[in-house]
Amino acid sequence: MCSVGGPTDIDLPPDRVTAKDYRCKECGERFKGIGKRPMCPSCQSEDVTEL
Repeated sequence: MCSVGGPTDIDLPPDRVTAKDYRCKECGERFKGIGKRPMCPSCQSEDVTEL
């Protein structure tokens, strides 16, 4: 399965990964994300800010 350029669904143990809260600067969507470059699930923008 190739997942280049898009989100992937993976199960990670909650004691090892903590999701952070973000808000998209493009559409205003609030979401939880992980990683160095979180992407808005609504508009796929990477222009987000950590809350």
